[in-house]
Amino acid sequence: MKVIKLKCPTEATESKKLWKWAQYHDIAKHYLFAIPNGGSRNIKEAAHMKQQGVKSGVSDYMLAYPTDIYHGLWIELKRANRALSRLTEEQANWLALCERVGYATVVAYGADSAIRAIEEYLR
Repeated sequence: MKVIKLKCPTEATESKKLWKWAQYHDIAKHYLFAIPNGGSRNIKEAAHMKQQGVKSGVSDYMLAYPTDIYHGLWIELKRANRALSRLTEEQANWLALCERVGYATVVAYGADSAIRAIEEYLR
């Protein structure tokens, strides 16, 4: 019997799915943006990015649209498979800092989770 391994979508795949959805949403298409903090860089480029203000732990997405309760929504996007995803201490600290000053935050496991979080936030 041949065993077929199913690939779990990467975080990049989840990000593309979220972004594609956002382009058809009346609010998200204007107010949602990605923070390009992740990815692999060589040491020199990473040093330049840090000198320009890139911070470890900052969330992947920001919905810069206030509600009656919150200033906006920070989204830390992870792979849908929680066993393959881990929230770092820096990411958890960033989310806690944002909550303290009036932002909503979410750790979304997959694009579908992020979409639900955005829709719930906007209700």
